Amino acid sequence: MPSNHSLVRASLAVSLAILAGSIVVQGIQAPPTAGPYTHQVLSASSPDGLTWTHDGVVLLEHASVPCVIVMPDGQLRIYYVDASQMPETVNCAESADGGTSFEPLGLSIAGLTSEKAVDPSIVRLENGRYRLFYYGANGDPGAAGTHYVRSAISDDGVHFRETGTALAYPGLVDPDVFKVRDKWLMFVFSLTEHTTMVAESRNGRKFRKVRPLGLDGFGTTKPVQLDDGRFRLYAFDQRTQRTIVSFVSEDGLEWSQEAGVRLDAPIGKEITDPQVVRLHDGGWKMVFKVSDPPVQ
Repeated sequence: MPSNHSLVRASLAVSLAILAGSIVVQGIQAPPTAGPYTHQVLSASSPDGLTWTHDGVVLLEHASVPCVIVMPDGQLRIYYVDASQMPETVNCAESADGGTSFEPLGLSIAGLTSEKAVDPSIVRLENGRYRLFYYGANGDPGAAGTHYVRSAISDDGVHFRETGTALAYPGLVDPDVFKVRDKWLMFVFSLTEHTTMVAESRNGRKFRKVRPLGLDGFGTTKPVQLDDGRFRLYAFDQRTQRTIVSFVSEDGLEWSQEAGVRLDAPIGKEITDPQVVRLHDGGWKMVFKVSDPPVQ
């Protein structure tokens, strides 16, 4: 039988581990208590892109920074940071029931030149292939210095091959790429400059930084093109992380905010990284990340 002193020491060790944010039991590290492992991906629906209702279903656990596309058959596929295993990296999951549930597909990137690929943005090209953009991170994704947005190409959107660096700049995270007429734009946040930057490209592979986007205080994602040719951008309030609003633009560069709030966070949660697609039946679907507020 262990002595009282042994029990006290064991209890103290467990208490200290809890205070440090992790517990080791028989050599096994407990799950993280913060970061992507604690995030979830949820969704909302709308008939017009302006009035939104929570679907009330958790689509993906231990998942962050979602990016959604509509597949040729009308089903949805979500690309996301998968933190179910460490180190976290990009994965994708597809729905066979109209977006109610998703099955991970096991995304791979041949020739990956970084420890992990995070913050995915997916583009389906006119030739049917898929181009994936991501922040190629080593170690701490928030580390200082030059960050590299890289791209990869795929025939099926699951098995990719890295094709090089799309943009290099200090502190880059969360790239979102879309096409406006004959050029490609990238919205990408700079941790160094504390704002979203705009980069552009003619070939959709190599980008050059242009200027700040000018929507300080809002976290942006890839916009949706409307029937009249304009674009609608959904963004979360970075100051509160409690609401999602929308902006409209003719050219993808100059944006005007629309009146009202598109979606509020679930009770007791923070809401970020909203991305919206138009469905084949005319409806709209939004996927987004939810997380617990930081402990005060």
